[in-house]
Amino acid sequence: MATDARVSQVVVESLDSADAAARVSQVVAEPLVTGDPNARVSQVVAEPLVRGDANARVSQVVAEPLIRGTANARVSQLVVEVLCLQLEVPMPPVFPTLIGLGYNVKWSPVFYNMPTDTAATGADVDLGLADEPLHDFELTYGFLRDQFGNTEFKTMMGFFLRLGGTRGRFLFPNPDDRSVTGQFLVTTDGVNSVFGPLKRTFGIGDNSGTEAVGWVDQTEPFNLYWNGVLQDPATYQILGDLPKNQQIKFLNTPAADIEVTVDMSYFYYCKFPDNTNTFEKFLDRIWLLNKMTLHSCRAGT
Repeated sequence: MATDARVSQVVVESLDSADAAARVSQVVAEPLVTGDPNARVSQVVAEPLVRGDANARVSQVVAEPLIRGTANARVSQLVVEVLCLQLEVPMPPVFPTLIGLGYNVKWSPVFYNMPTDTAATGADVDLGLADEPLHDFELTYGFLRDQFGNTEFKTMMGFFLRLGGTRGRFLFPNPDDRSVTGQFLVTTDGVNSVFGPLKRTFGIGDNSGTEAVGWVDQTEPFNLYWNGVLQDPATYQILGDLPKNQQIKFLNTPAADIEVTVDMSYFYYCKFPDNTNTFEKFLDRIWLLNKMTLHSCRAGT
């Protein structure tokens, strides 16, 4: 019997080690049993424990811990997040731009703060859960044609079907917040060569807010400057594989105290908050969509 076998829960018929008929009916464990023909496991809740691989992680273990020198230590449940290194996300689809979009667009920034508490003195106490808001957009389409070679209806309906409701993610080209010029990125430190996330500032002067962009639109011009001097695109890369975490990588580490600014276009990283959209046909092969809501997402969601 191996000395490193551990079982946190066993339901058995017999505890007679000499009885070949004794069997374990349920084990929720991390058994490391070798060389013992009587050892049986009916259930293991765990990811493989790969020795020597620092990236292997257990997502759920219901077991005793193998803690050397601490025989009395017990763990009933351990839930660990998986650490994914250098995860790349394919570029999500781009929300279609159609001429039937009406001008009565609603745009709602939403901050996520704790409910207001009140101190003994009567002062309000407010704590923020995130520095940056999320954004809700409500769009109205006055007409979506399905005739004479016009395909707006099929395009919009097809896009919603493609995304699968709330499951899908996409990029929204917000026509009222699409690009920036001379956007400050960072002041270099002489050590690092990768900087991000790329952000945009919206507003005028002190009345403005800065947020990470969802995705850089690399089909549009992108310019990068050091202290106002335009740089050759061959000297840097746009690391655009992670939504809300778009970065710049310089092929050679820049010296310290260089102010880096950029001109760029970008998308919002969004999802549909609802699993239903109602299209209404009001003329022959002409449809309208009274309300379509888009909801921006944070990194990793």
